[in-house]
Amino acid sequence: MITNEQAAKMFEGETIEAIPTDMKRIIIPAYGFAGGKDTKRQEWGADGPFMEDVKGLEFYNPKDNGNQVLKAKDGVLICYDAPGRKEKIDTYLKEHPLAVKTADQLKQFIDYLSKHVVNEGGKADLWDSDINFAAGLVGAPTKEDIKPGKTFTGAKKKEAVQAVKLPKGAVFEGAIGQPQTAGENGAYLINDSAGMRLIQTEEFKKAYSITKIPNTLSKQRDITD
Repeated sequence: MITNEQAAKMFEGETIEAIPTDMKRIIIPAYGFAGGKDTKRQEWGADGPFMEDVKGLEFYNPKDNGNQVLKAKDGVLICYDAPGRKEKIDTYLKEHPLAVKTADQLKQFIDYLSKHVVNEGGKADLWDSDINFAAGLVGAPTKEDIKPGKTFTGAKKKEAVQAVKLPKGAVFEGAIGQPQTAGENGAYLINDSAGMRLIQTEEFKKAYSITKIPNTLSKQRDITD
């Protein structure tokens, strides 16, 4: 396992530089639901990752082989945009007006999303964040206008990030109890203002454009594959 301390040292050397593409994320505000349980969620502070005590709903992300926690206080669900995805999500929410009202209804909604909306190659990619992140996307509404069940799309701002390529099977520690595993095609360890996290290679290619590869790294195989 790559510990947080080891990961931080990786970024002290030569790294790949990249910026977010215009790839849009679909944001599904889902906060304020009843039935959340006391749990913990990964956050990043000045001293690195820590587990924040929250009331929320835990669910599994097969793409990262890790758990996510949707916060009852200000949580949103996120997936990458693709043709027809937002329409399917909005149709489900229209047909199931209680979908984001309770933890049990949210479990059914997340199960639907995982099976019928964001499933690629047998692995669904759906994760959690919060209103602060969602409001910071390009094209997002103001915080006050982000309401439960009202979906929207937005792209990340063009903040430069550092990246390190990891091989298949590499495990990144993350916060306590929230490790992430590189998939069949490896993954990238990302470092930006939000902290360090692992992104599978397929998603990295969609979400980031590489702007610089140091000469010593460009000799390695699979950096841009």
